[in-house]
Amino acid sequence: MGDHDPPPLSQPLLKLVTLLARRSQEQRRLYGVKTALEEAGKADEHSAERILLRTSQSAWLAYYGGCKAAKSDHGFHGQTELKQLLEGLEAQPIEDKRAFAKALAEELALLRAMEGADVNSSRQGEKRRRTTIENYITPSIPPPTTTTTTTTTGSADTGFIDTEHGNSGQILDVYVGAPLEPAEELFHEQFWESIERIPGKEQAGTWLADVSMIFQDGHPREHFGCQMEIGIAEEKVAELAFDYFGVRVEIKDGVRSVRYPGGGKIEPDPSIKLRSCRQVFPSIFRGDLYDAANTSPIYLLEKQQMRNRTDGVSMTISNQAKEGAKITVFLGQWKASAIKARLYG
Repeated sequence: MGDHDPPPLSQPLLKLVTLLARRSQEQRRLYGVKTALEEAGKADEHSAERILLRTSQSAWLAYYGGCKAAKSDHGFHGQTELKQLLEGLEAQPIEDKRAFAKALAEELALLRAMEGADVNSSRQGEKRRRTTIENYITPSIPPPTTTTTTTTTGSADTGFIDTEHGNSGQILDVYVGAPLEPAEELFHEQFWESIERIPGKEQAGTWLADVSMIFQDGHPREHFGCQMEIGIAEEKVAELAFDYFGVRVEIKDGVRSVRYPGGGKIEPDPSIKLRSCRQVFPSIFRGDLYDAANTSPIYLLEKQQMRNRTDGVSMTISNQAKEGAKITVFLGQWKASAIKARLYG
């Protein structure tokens, strides 16, 4: 081993690398990233989170997701082991923490490279495109974003597009929480009733639609478009999953599972993303939002290929029956800008 080579990892740290990398691939949506990122930047320079943040943004995000899972009230198999391994990491010497951070960053980069190769190799067959904007987003200290009096804390995470694979792109603006009256004009009545309402923070007693918009630059905008996330009320999750994606959602002891045709069952851990939405745009969207969904780059490509379903709309479902869901819609840039102006000024 050379003078500057990192020390070999112990078995517990190798196990933690594997667990965090796997959870990072399974869990695409995390809450509170922006605040946690700011706190990590102020943490002790010898702490695990500060070392991870300096080493790799994606490694820090995987670590943050693991810490949230370890502290979650929703138990899962392996939670105790994960918690013990994370506590053990903090007790390690600084050189071991640095070696762990480097190993985790390399493992995540390898997994993303393999995923990208799998997507590229599937273009000539019947496999569907699985890459989404979420595959490229990793957190960083965000640039100043445009805010309005209607912006509230929500689930949209800001950050930079991962440039390790040559996909340079930056989150330009994030808008969270839409005023009810202009938002209602964008959705058909039945779907509108499915959207979660969230309290406004700027003025007590006000409510907003749980609708977020993310504007990014570079590769993601070129290949997918802008992104809208729509919060779905918990009581509407099963209905929309069946209507739009053809799967049945079952609940037992407060835990959701997804029953797909043929009798098999998937248990989200802790969430699952449904893709290949039926062509149901007219029954969901109206006006500019309908036009925006129909002009997203990913939808236009599918239209040229005469696809009967679209990956331009997906739905993320939690395993907890008391939680809602998120529907993600990709939008064409120009119509998305018009929607942004209407909702957020």
